[in-house]
Amino acid sequence: MMPDWYVTDLRRVDWSKLVERGIKVVMLDLDNTLAQHGSSSGDEYANEVIAAVKQAGLMPALLTNARGERGYQFAEATGIAYEGRAGKPGTSGILKIMQRYQVTPDQVVLVGDQIFTDVLAGKRAGVFILLVKPRFHSEIISIKFKRWFEALLINKRDYDFLEDILL
Repeated sequence: MMPDWYVTDLRRVDWSKLVERGIKVVMLDLDNTLAQHGSSSGDEYANEVIAAVKQAGLMPALLTNARGERGYQFAEATGIAYEGRAGKPGTSGILKIMQRYQVTPDQVVLVGDQIFTDVLAGKRAGVFILLVKPRFHSEIISIKFKRWFEALLINKRDYDFLEDILL
């Protein structure tokens, strides 16, 4: 399960390179991608990333498995579209956003920090995948377990051969 791109910091992405590839919609994961797990508002990092996505002419949408009002509050606070309870690694949330914006899989990139939810969901939906290094080390135990399992299966040195999309 290889992503199409891997970066350590979304603020360093040259979003115009994705526009050149025909990307129109950027689906952004919430927890540990844009913000700390449990956050309902955007910090400076999240706001910079969202502003850069918009400035490149792309449409950002929050795609999260988060339950309750938290994801909606984050989307409202940052001025982006929202699809909660996305069901990743299922594809229902991805398909809803694609239908909303009337785009095909080759016009979408899913941005997330987890192999077994974000990358798998993106692969199953046929969209491009930008994997980002998790922002924070403090995570709930189920995520820590997934990270341990990811480390066993994935050799991140393989990411060195992915296309460079940095500024």
